[in-house]
Amino acid sequence: MKKIIFSFLSLVIVAMLFTSCEQTYDDFMTGNVQTGGLVAPLKSFPYKLGGTTSFDVTVEVPKGPGIVSIEIYKTYTGKAEVLHGTIDVGSANATGPVTKSFTLDYNSLISGLGMPADESVLLIGDAWTLSYVSIMEDGRSVKNSSQTAIGVANFFAGDYLAHILYHHPSVGSYPGNVAVEETNEKGLIATSANTCKTEFAVWADECWITINADNSITFVVADSWPYDVGLGVPEHPELVSSYDPATGTIQLYYHYLGSTGYRIFHETFTIAN
Repeated sequence: MKKIIFSFLSLVIVAMLFTSCEQTYDDFMTGNVQTGGLVAPLKSFPYKLGGTTSFDVTVEVPKGPGIVSIEIYKTYTGKAEVLHGTIDVGSANATGPVTKSFTLDYNSLISGLGMPADESVLLIGDAWTLSYVSIMEDGRSVKNSSQTAIGVANFFAGDYLAHILYHHPSVGSYPGNVAVEETNEKGLIATSANTCKTEFAVWADECWITINADNSITFVVADSWPYDVGLGVPEHPELVSSYDPATGTIQLYYHYLGSTGYRIFHETFTIAN
């Protein structure tokens, strides 16, 4: 995850430098450059399959040359760009900054793009992109470099706090044999409409959490882990892994058999604020 974040930040910095150089070059070559028209929209939003109903997109319009309206264009992975709609500004930004917003849901997102009516068939990782063109009082059309990315995620992907109790036979019998108790930040990264991957327990190996239609859990650990991991707690069938859709909390009970007995884990995922 750190490598991914670093790579993303590197790309952003390079893009900013490139944009800055490009703007300086244009200003130098144009003796009487006209300014204005730039806006600051919401940068990104995770569209969670089965979990997003509607959401608002805000567009900040700074004080400057009057903007009559803002045209919003949209596209989706592999689709041609179409006009989504227009926001009326009425040159109100000439006297001070203005905040505009509009609401999106699945039907409005797919309108004009020839997309399926069933959102569950969308591929995790694909995305809509919104672009903005400012229509100025003097008749110019100013295309903004700032866009809004609306990525397809599943209903429980995101950042969590993972509180783990690691029970080990070397310190007694269950449930008092807690060898490790700690809380870590973990990202649950969507790999399908109902599956996310993350780090296994307190190690770097990957695991996959699937939330089934009845809110039960399927749990798979990467082949790199040398032991067979099973859900539940031996001799305690009442401890069942589950997902609470009301709070977004995931309760995981799992175990594996080591040379001296069962290693038992209770891991609770709560949504990070």
